Amino acid sequence: MNQYIFEPVKPVIETKYGRLRGVTYGDVNIFMGVQYAKARRFHQPEEPDKWEGVKDAFLHGPVSPLMETHRPFSLYRGLHLLQIEREDCQNLNIWAPKDLSGSKKPVFVWMHGGGFFAGNAFEEYSFDGFNLAHYGDIVFVSINHRLNIYGHFNLEEYGEKYHNSVNCGIADLVMALRWVHENIAAFGGDPENVTICGHSGGGAKVLSMYQIEETKDYFQRGICMSGVVPKQEAEREKSRALAKETLKLLNISAENVDDVCDVPCDELVAAAIQATKNIGVPSWPFLFAPMRNEWYAGLPSEGDFAEFSKDKPTMFGTTLGEFPRVNLTEAEKAAMTGDDKIAYLKERYGDLADEMMAEFKKAYPSHDILDLAYTDITFRIPTRKAAMLKAAKSPDNTWVYLCSYNCPEDGFIPMWHGGDVAYAFMNEDRVYVLNEAVYGQKMSQIFSSAFLNFVRTGNPNNNYLPKWEPFTTDHHYTMIIDRECGLREAHDERLTELVEKSGKHTLGF
Repeated sequence: MNQYIFEPVKPVIETKYGRLRGVTYGDVNIFMGVQYAKARRFHQPEEPDKWEGVKDAFLHGPVSPLMETHRPFSLYRGLHLLQIEREDCQNLNIWAPKDLSGSKKPVFVWMHGGGFFAGNAFEEYSFDGFNLAHYGDIVFVSINHRLNIYGHFNLEEYGEKYHNSVNCGIADLVMALRWVHENIAAFGGDPENVTICGHSGGGAKVLSMYQIEETKDYFQRGICMSGVVPKQEAEREKSRALAKETLKLLNISAENVDDVCDVPCDELVAAAIQATKNIGVPSWPFLFAPMRNEWYAGLPSEGDFAEFSKDKPTMFGTTLGEFPRVNLTEAEKAAMTGDDKIAYLKERYGDLADEMMAEFKKAYPSHDILDLAYTDITFRIPTRKAAMLKAAKSPDNTWVYLCSYNCPEDGFIPMWHGGDVAYAFMNEDRVYVLNEAVYGQKMSQIFSSAFLNFVRTGNPNNNYLPKWEPFTTDHHYTMIIDRECGLREAHDERLTELVEKSGKHTLGF
């Protein structure tokens, strides 16, 4: 039975803008849908208005409108929580330990995935921050912000007010971090001890914060989970062409460009999607991303880490499986003999198969050879390169992990994209397939301990892992998190080189 209880007396906190009323569950105060900024469409965010009296913070705030239909996944991979979509989506959620000691808690800020075009702060049940706040004694914050066309529409040619419209989505995140810096002490958090963390597109958002000088004092360290892939920046000419074609389809001239701010959402989205086709871009989502300019230095993986953030401790992680392209059912896998598996791999990889199988056995000796077919390079290779860049800037504070644990899904496949998030948040029971007997709890202890220690000190070492050495330019250390964990050096560099050479990537961008 759940040992926590709901407290009838609700906490009231004084912020810079007014008083907020939350709820207390167990020993955690919870505040939902807290506005951190306001903004007109395609304009830069501004401070929210102050208010009189006490404002209730009981509801999830609106999330950025999407440009495509939401597609929930299998029940056993977790529950999707549907939210209200609205453009005034600049809000955050807080889980703060109820503590009367007066000591300030480390702050953990979560930036959700979905590229720069989808997702939200509470998209999945496993994104709840209660357990990390309760067991980890930290303040957990999650952020909603503008996405897709609302966050990254390049109108820079249409006047000064739109000079940074292509970066509105990450400008929202900067305002959220500013709000945390100025207000989180009232919730028991330490504004001088803030870690930002994100998965997938959220990991890219974390790295984008390293490249905006205003944020240099707003956070002290970062965690990038499967967040480094190529081509995550908007190309100036394509983004300009998209804006021009969208306005044309909406019958809006350069002189009347302000009218685009009042176009109904469905008409705006339809025009933008048609515009991508008209300019010859087959997939619209990746047209909507931040773009480097005088305000934003661009993702470090596409250049280098900015000098003002070079000393911030950083942890990078990926999973072995990420987005597999393996067309085998659980029944088909169960029926395969050892010879069948080798034949499958030889057909898949041709002349490279023998060397690839040998390298895979060296890299992952406890794994079934068929797991070679799941091996990711789309995230793994760029992540390793990003870690190299960071380690070159400041040795001894760059940490890399790879989760190769096989969970009981589809005949025990290697960990997929985002599976490690539930473990880090101690929410493995909310993603049923991850809560395997014994190992579900073990993975949760490993990940949450590593994350919490990193949040507190910048070092992820903990009692559940062997000694973890930082990644350096000379020693490419990776902590392998699996049924048996171990620190390995350059364990998969030849393997990933061969996977790349084969052309059989797990995901193509």
